Amino acid sequence: MQGYKVPHTVRVSNLKRKRIEKGIKQAELAELSGVPVKCIGNYEQLRREINHARVDIVYALAEALGCRMEEILEGKEKL
Repeated sequence: MQGYKVPHTVRVSNLKRKRIEKGIKQAELAELSGVPVKCIGNYEQLRREINHARVDIVYALAEALGCRMEEILEGKEKL
């Protein structure tokens, strides 16, 4: 089995994608939004579902990123 590679895909959360596009760190987003860094990390790593977050948290993150709330929520994958 030498040389065999296991194919895998890396899922990046919409929140992380938007944060990187804006060019800020998690700590900066936490300061701008008032959402704890640990929560942001959990949402970005998909350990917690941002779709189940309180609306005020989603709003604060979207406002800090300068985007709509829908842009950081996770949608269903299209087949």
